[in-house]
Amino acid sequence: MKIALFSDTYYPIPDGVSKHLVDYKKELERRGHIVRVYTVFKDEQSNVYGLPSVKFPLYKEYRMALPVYDLYRDLEKFKPDVCHIHTPFVLGTMGYRFSRKRNIPVIGTYHTDFVNMDNTIDFPFVKSLLNLGFQYNMHLYRKIDAVISPSEPMYRQLENYGVESEVIHVGIDLKPFKYRQVKDEFYLFLGRLTYDKGILSVLEAARRMPDKHFIIAGIGPMKNDVEEYAAKYDNIKYLGYVSEEEKIDLLSRAKILVLPSRAETFGVVYVESMASGTPVIASTESREIGILKENYNGWFVKFDDPESIVEKLNFAERQDLKKFGENAYNSSRDYSVESTADILMKRYGELIEDRKRG
Repeated sequence: MKIALFSDTYYPIPDGVSKHLVDYKKELERRGHIVRVYTVFKDEQSNVYGLPSVKFPLYKEYRMALPVYDLYRDLEKFKPDVCHIHTPFVLGTMGYRFSRKRNIPVIGTYHTDFVNMDNTIDFPFVKSLLNLGFQYNMHLYRKIDAVISPSEPMYRQLENYGVESEVIHVGIDLKPFKYRQVKDEFYLFLGRLTYDKGILSVLEAARRMPDKHFIIAGIGPMKNDVEEYAAKYDNIKYLGYVSEEEKIDLLSRAKILVLPSRAETFGVVYVESMASGTPVIASTESREIGILKENYNGWFVKFDDPESIVEKLNFAERQDLKKFGENAYNSSRDYSVESTADILMKRYGELIEDRKRG
């Protein structure tokens, strides 16, 4: 089968969608399928077509694709059997238009929670802009053949806006992650440095726990805030961007991943942490995703509540963290890229057969 994937975020952008797509492409190719990614970075050796792009003005770590007709020419040459869009803007729209023109089935995964991003970006009229993006997302996804929600909360959110979807969890390649029982003496925040990821409450919790070490890894709009805390408090260390190898090492050595985010549509890094035998502290907004279970493989705290984090970390230190790490590792096995690929390949086949029958 020939599969075209469309996404404005892809390697080397360090986020969960990018990580999932790299793993997913690799798994499909292992099974003998031909996969071509349409994104903002070019890598012809890896069958990745890159559109010209500019820095996204609202979020400079990301890029915004510029529509050029050459993408359609490339698709005509590739001749995909199915198109799978992962972002709704330029690339997703072009993928949708091509699929409709050629009567090819098109499926879309809803990855980004625009509803809770208003405090993430410092920009005039940001709520109006995000609402515009969300409404366009809904407009596009209502027209495609099938919509995938990565979790139950996203399923319900889409349902509230009249978009029918089906839940298929985001899968990742679990093999590179190293399960380790003996941990180093630090807590880890790993993710985008944005308000909605909970970074400010983690920094404030660290300030209140001067005898505990915190490592912060990631990039984003609140980088300056992190650097100020790290310069002022000796127990906070900021690493900036980390490579995939460094990420794997950090997750295996951390006692607990502290990521009290309210913006997870799935939570790839939660699974990566659990695959490393590292339990997770998340926000209550992440409870219904279903990955984490209180007092089993992690704990929940209130979003934007540093004292809640302090209390939960002190509680966790009194528990058998090795047992929690073992539970976390066992839980991660349910979210492999192999299981996700099994389900999606079946779904692709159904959509292709539906098209043939007219």
